[in-house]
Order: sequence, then structure tokens, then C-alpha cells
Amino acid sequence: MNAERYMVHLLELAVTFIERLEDHLEIIRNVPHLDENLKKMSTALAEMDILVAETAELAENILKWREQQKEISSCIPRVLAEENFLHKYDVTVPP
Repeated sequence: MNAERYMVHLLELAVTFIERLEDHLEIIRNVPHLDENLKKMSTALAEMDILVAETAELAENILKWREQQKEISSCIPRVLAEENFLHKYDVTVPP
């Protein structure tokens, strides 16, 4: 019976060895793709840098536009007041 137990244990070890060997072989098969994957990652990082720069520029433009809108909004009451003042005295401004 001891021999059977050793045989079962030996078979378990052989199966484990084969499974691990398959895992290692798969890793080795993927190594040639490592260089290609690194190039893809480098390209993706460069594209991300461009997108970050464009996003920063867009945010800056939005802030400038918002300031311009505030300036325009602050001028509207003054323009309306001047228009009412002129209308009150029946002064017409040529177009």
C-alpha cells in the first residue's frame, strides 16, 4: 500500500509540474510581445500627455471666456440705463 500512496503522490507532483511548466511556457511565449506592448504603452502615454495639454488649454480658454462673459454682463445694465436715459429725453441714436 505504501507504493500506491507514493505513486499517487508522484502523479500529483507530475501534474503540478506540468501545470507550472505550462504557465511558464505561456509567460515565455508572451515575452516577444513585451517589446510591442511597451511601444504601445509609450505611444498611449504620449497621446495622454497631448490630451492633458489640450485639456489644460481648453480649461484656460473656458476661464477666459467666463471672465469675458462677466465683463459683458456687467456692461448690460449700464447700456440699458443709458438707453433708458436717452429714450426718456427722446434722443435717438443713429444706427
